[in-house]
Amino acid sequence: MNMTKQNNLEILEQYFRDGCKLNCVQKLGLEIEHFIVREDTLDAVTYYEDHGIAFLLEELSSQYPREYREEGCLLGLYNNDYAISLEPAGQLEVSIVPKESLRTIQRIYESFLRQIRPLLARYHYRLVTLGYQPRSRAQDLPLIPKKRYAYMDTYFQTSGTCGRNMMRGTAATQVSIDYCCEDDFRRKYRGAYLLMPALKLLTDNTPVFEGSPYEGNLARTYIWERVDPARCGRIPGIFSPEFGFHAYAEYLWNLPLIFMPSPGGAVYTGSRTAAELYDGRTLAPEDIEHILSMTFLDVRLKHYVEIRGADSMPFEYVMAYLALIKGLFFDPDVLEQLLSRYPVSEEEIALAEASLERQGLDGLLYGQKAASFLEELLELAGGHLEDSERIYLLPFRRNLFRHTTLKKEYYGIYTQRISDNY
Repeated sequence: MNMTKQNNLEILEQYFRDGCKLNCVQKLGLEIEHFIVREDTLDAVTYYEDHGIAFLLEELSSQYPREYREEGCLLGLYNNDYAISLEPAGQLEVSIVPKESLRTIQRIYESFLRQIRPLLARYHYRLVTLGYQPRSRAQDLPLIPKKRYAYMDTYFQTSGTCGRNMMRGTAATQVSIDYCCEDDFRRKYRGAYLLMPALKLLTDNTPVFEGSPYEGNLARTYIWERVDPARCGRIPGIFSPEFGFHAYAEYLWNLPLIFMPSPGGAVYTGSRTAAELYDGRTLAPEDIEHILSMTFLDVRLKHYVEIRGADSMPFEYVMAYLALIKGLFFDPDVLEQLLSRYPVSEEEIALAEASLERQGLDGLLYGQKAASFLEELLELAGGHLEDSERIYLLPFRRNLFRHTTLKKEYYGIYTQRISDNY
């Protein structure tokens, strides 16, 4: 191993060690993406149009103490509780500062809604939480003025077939959890992948794809599997004894970075890896942040573990998801119990996802009917929540009682709306 590589791998590993919360006070971070659409047609509102996303951000800006611009274009707003930013085609992301209390997260999100809903109503717009654009097609949506997204758009045209759909069409819910040490990271990371097929089915909320009804399940998985295999899905070796901070750093070191930030602006680098681009150079903090941001695994490591498999959802389901994550991940004994009961391989996780894509609640999760597995998870999580938190699980319990999913609940509503507008 050359000295540059060894030094930079140690820098990456130290970054992950610095993320350990030594007092083990655990918090939940939330990112939820939204579509802004026209009330009458469900067509997407884009960045550049009259009264578009750029205009809406400018209208909101006086209510926020900080903002982010790129080449003069307003792309983000911030306060002490949350940040508003934009995904590639103008999907509006709200990132809430990590909190211990579910109720606090709920109050913060409700304060965001109070800020934005009157403005949207003025222009007959609506904030929609779905996994995919309800009516607009990806090819018709322009990117926002952010160089990062232009470079990614170019690269993904050769790495897979669904990069454009992912960037322009999807919206997600992402939850981050703290880790206390490397062993705790390892347990939570493996647990997240073990549970990923179940979490994806519970949060599947894509009734429409490219303006047409989506008949299958887990459209988000279908799309991401066809973006770029090198940076999406699962990292190899997560269940091997050697897996830890070093293995994750090695994975990042061999990742094609697509572009590099520079003082004169980002530079396109295509398929050149971090190892090639930083040969002879020591990683600076901004380099680390860039490298970490260029992987789109279902579970990502930063100074926290980021669980990324869920669609955007109505907020009562987001709260159910947060409660589920808290109930399953905050007590190490719960994860140990699950990992011991289901000693799965990466191949078995892939088989479970494939079964759920085809059959939904009637599919198999590690030899068990999916509906039964999900009921077990909800029961287990509920037993490790306070009474005031357990109630948040009710939307998931209600769907399982009806043997339905979030996607199926919205399927009829949105497919009829789309049919009426064509």
